[in-house]
Amino acid sequence: MTLPSRHGSLDVGLVPRFDPLYLAILSALMFWQAPACAAPESQNEPAEHSSTQSDDVEFDNTFLSPNGGGNVDLSRFAKGNVVLPGEYSVDIYLNGNNVARTPVLFRAVAGQKNAQPCFNAALLQSLGVDLQKLPVDMQNQLKASDACVALPQAITDATVAFDFGDQRLSVSIPQNVLRRTPRGYVSPDQWNAGVTTGMLNYNANVYATRNPGGVSTSQGYASLTAGLNLGGWHFRHQGSFSWANTGGSQYQNIATYVQRDLPSLASQLTIGEAYTSGDLFDSTAFRGVQLGTDDRMLPDSMRGYAPVVRGIANSNAQVTITQGGRKIYETTVAPGAFEIDDLYPTGFGGDLHVSVKEADGSVHSFSVPYAAVPLALRPGLHRYNFVIGTVRMAQSNANPVFAQGTWQQGITNLITGYGGMTAAEGYISAMLGTALNTPIGSVGLDVTQAMTSIPGAQIYGAQRYNGTSMRVSYSKSIPQTSTDIAIAAYRYSTGGFFSLTDAMQTREAMANGGAVSNVMRQRNRASVSVNQVLGERAGTFGMALSGSTYWNRSGSDLSYSVAYSNAFRDINYQLSVMRERSSFGSTNTTYYANVSIPLGKSNSVMSSSSLTRDTSGRTQAQTTLSGSAGADNTLYYSATANYANQSSSRATTDGSGSIVYRAPYAVLSASAGAGRGYQQASIGVQGGVVAHPGGITLAQPLSDTFGVVEVPGAEGARVLNSPGVRVDSRGYAVVPSLTPYSMNAVELDPTGLPLDVELKTTSQQVAPHAGAVPLLKFQTDLGRTALITVRQANGEALPFGAEVLDESGKEVGVVGQGDRILARGLENEGTLTVRWNDKADTSCTMPYKLGAAKDSKSTQGYQQIETSCRISLPTNQAAENTVGKPLQN
Repeated sequence: MTLPSRHGSLDVGLVPRFDPLYLAILSALMFWQAPACAAPESQNEPAEHSSTQSDDVEFDNTFLSPNGGGNVDLSRFAKGNVVLPGEYSVDIYLNGNNVARTPVLFRAVAGQKNAQPCFNAALLQSLGVDLQKLPVDMQNQLKASDACVALPQAITDATVAFDFGDQRLSVSIPQNVLRRTPRGYVSPDQWNAGVTTGMLNYNANVYATRNPGGVSTSQGYASLTAGLNLGGWHFRHQGSFSWANTGGSQYQNIATYVQRDLPSLASQLTIGEAYTSGDLFDSTAFRGVQLGTDDRMLPDSMRGYAPVVRGIANSNAQVTITQGGRKIYETTVAPGAFEIDDLYPTGFGGDLHVSVKEADGSVHSFSVPYAAVPLALRPGLHRYNFVIGTVRMAQSNANPVFAQGTWQQGITNLITGYGGMTAAEGYISAMLGTALNTPIGSVGLDVTQAMTSIPGAQIYGAQRYNGTSMRVSYSKSIPQTSTDIAIAAYRYSTGGFFSLTDAMQTREAMANGGAVSNVMRQRNRASVSVNQVLGERAGTFGMALSGSTYWNRSGSDLSYSVAYSNAFRDINYQLSVMRERSSFGSTNTTYYANVSIPLGKSNSVMSSSSLTRDTSGRTQAQTTLSGSAGADNTLYYSATANYANQSSSRATTDGSGSIVYRAPYAVLSASAGAGRGYQQASIGVQGGVVAHPGGITLAQPLSDTFGVVEVPGAEGARVLNSPGVRVDSRGYAVVPSLTPYSMNAVELDPTGLPLDVELKTTSQQVAPHAGAVPLLKFQTDLGRTALITVRQANGEALPFGAEVLDESGKEVGVVGQGDRILARGLENEGTLTVRWNDKADTSCTMPYKLGAAKDSKSTQGYQQIETSCRISLPTNQAAENTVGKPLQN
């Protein structure tokens, strides 16, 4: 059992049992020290309630005094945890949404026990307040260099509440004085550029087998990403290394570049070896300079396509938008024309039903078509990409110069236009297209015209090839029948059409004595995917079809599949058929059935069985048992038994197992398997190494954007956002993945920390630039903790509830039941003062000396000492006090 206090917790299991009555009284005292400015339960309740309404209470100190003298001063408990003047780093929540973490000044206000937050023009503007909508005299007052204005005074009907415990400032501001910003908007001045950092991300695997003939083979692979962040510039190198005992080793350079973002253009600048975006033209490896739009800089609600909803309200009206019977948006608008342009994208779409409920209760509604293809943009938004450099071609020394530019423009809800051009030595192409959002679905249409010059090629007496490639795509969601037609696309290219890569490869082949026919080029390509929900309990049916034909090669590649899935209680099952036909004439049909059954109440263990049969006569049955374990499910394991029967050979059985452990500083994996005449084994490790201003820290696999937390003395604290990540012995941990330009909550779990460490805050918010590495510093209080048994020098008990101060005047504990004090934040030795009111003879001092500190990882038990406390008297009357010594076991 644990008793909370404003300084920590008292493990009563380590001390003699307390009297129930005293225990209840002590608990009441401790619990009363709650934040005095807690956020109101609703934003309609005046937030000033926590500071203006009297919450004072009175305690009967005669009842509490052990001697019945009533000489203990409990007035400080009557007012709770008072907010003192000063600067606090707080999380600001505006109308319920977290918008910033920033220092805010609190100043004392006459007639109020708590200091109140100061607001000025800069702080209000960072919260989205349009100062032009405030009275002129208030604007001038807020812009003063020393401005400190109460929020309700600055803005009518605005409220503010401060939760001291969570360091949370809850602000409610009427919408009519706020600038209109999209949902999920994070102001660029809140973006964190990070610190100077070096990094190495790695993924290594070694695989070994022994075949039925007794021949052993082994091979290894390692992918590496190295980087250096210096100011706003981010250097990255990606490569891979492979080796085999039968064929030597090889290192391959994948990409090497420097990059920085340009927030004013919402773009990324890349210099070096990288890849084009592939939005309109096929992605191409290049060496040069690229400038392109980065949609991640947009608020969440502006990414992807969703239509703008426009309408007219006759009064203060409530606008509700539903899709397929589900409410996806609701807001209140002022009389007149309104516009809603921050809807979140919703998959394949589905028409929107807009309902406008007027103040008098009348309702009028209308529909907005909504179906999306990848190239559709919201009205007014654009996306571009410009590249100039040379084409990188594998296994070629030729590096032809090229330039490419693309532009996409959202015009209306119905029309998005796009186009682009590519030019290189002996090659030029241009594209023009549109994406249409229509009531019958979303349609994309584009045409690319290319002209290619092939030196040495003589076709019909010409060396130039002119060709056209036409593409159409379609998607539609039908809520009435729960049908989704995913991207259905068809592309046809004439015989004279070359993509940039095809053209460069053909020119290279011709220069080396080859022929145009040596390069296989696509002629037709078609794909369609349909998903149908059959009913609430009837399951889901899906179908997919894809096919391709090529110039310079006969035949076609064709594959199609149908699948049905459903669930009975916790049991999931699936049936599917897949048929494949290659251009070389081979055909195969595969039938597949699978059932998955969770084992145990926690569903942490799963049994999965499958049966596969194909037209070659092979039948395979497989059963896998898999699960996870650990507080963060950091350990994953699986075991598989397999039976295979080929009509022309004997049946075989084999088994395999694998294990993956997500350690704090890496992800480790291993597998092994054996069958008739063969054995297999592999080991792997993935992780990262980060060099930052605090030193070098090992990490789990890193994404491009990650963070470092600094928590002095908090070894073993868990980072809740990242399973398995814990603070190391130097007080650092790496959060392996953060979302750029969005608010990320990084939270710590103090469970398991040493008793001598106290976290001042357990959560922070950060919005990093793409590729940046922010350093998040969590403050801690480090100091010894002790359970002190003490009496006055004359043998009398100390007053219950008296405060205990260290030499600097900081309160470190209170006197509890049985003359015991749980004191935190102590030095190894010093002097404590016990004070129970302001009279000269109602305080005493007690020197103390703690024994050797326990292991820093210890979380069990407190240092226990006993001492006596002497009344503080003038120097000529003072007597030597007894120094507290550790209790003997």
